[in-house]
Amino acid sequence: MRILSICVAALLLSGCVESDVKLASGTLTSAPSAAKPKSIVVSDFAVSSDVLLIDRGYTARLERKIGAFPTFERKPRTIDRVNDEIVATIVATLREAGLDAAPGAEESLSAKSDAVIVKGRLRPTDAAAKKNEAGIGGGKSNVTADMTVSTFSTFGKRDLMSFSASTNGKLPTGKAAAADNSAINAVIAGGDGAKEKLSPDVESAARRLGHAIGDKIVAYAKAQGWLNEPDNDAVATKPADEKKPAA
Repeated sequence: MRILSICVAALLLSGCVESDVKLASGTLTSAPSAAKPKSIVVSDFAVSSDVLLIDRGYTARLERKIGAFPTFERKPRTIDRVNDEIVATIVATLREAGLDAAPGAEESLSAKSDAVIVKGRLRPTDAAAKKNEAGIGGGKSNVTADMTVSTFSTFGKRDLMSFSASTNGKLPTGKAAAADNSAINAVIAGGDGAKEKLSPDVESAARRLGHAIGDKIVAYAKAQGWLNEPDNDAVATKPADEKKPAA
């Protein structure tokens, strides 16, 4: 028993123990505990060639604004816009929880960034789906995102967790829906992509997916204590009489 205890302790100290956290919509595999990052960067999604992203209403609105463009440009333009919607939803979800998040790219990070990067790939939920059977828009919403979350710091790059999420996430209702919509639109407005709205069915599917992803990252952040850590800089700058009540 003593030998077993020593072995377990050694594993914990070496950081080799991993855990599977069961969530309502799947299993999230996480690495050992990580310190709270200064920021979280959410990058654009890679899209499997088997996934169809289509929104004829959006492309029509875009053409009315910028003029007609070749038919072969419709697919990449729609992918870019849906990408922006998913990323913006994730960012808004993380910010609402109290995390410093923003759209970005891994290439912009360095060892000194002390940041977490969120990356994903969209694929058909059904592995047996034929080309263009799965997608978002055109009556489709059967897409799954395979996600990886990694940290960039002076210790190098390290994967923190990986998980999958689908378009069955929940959307806020009532007053929360208005605040959520405003937060997402603010993220999109701050980017350099097209601002025309997606059609309701496409926007809904993209946001459900974004919320499903964001909620899992928030759950991880809570488990790591990121949302409970005090702002050391703020504490350090408080006047002495505010740090400790008078006796």
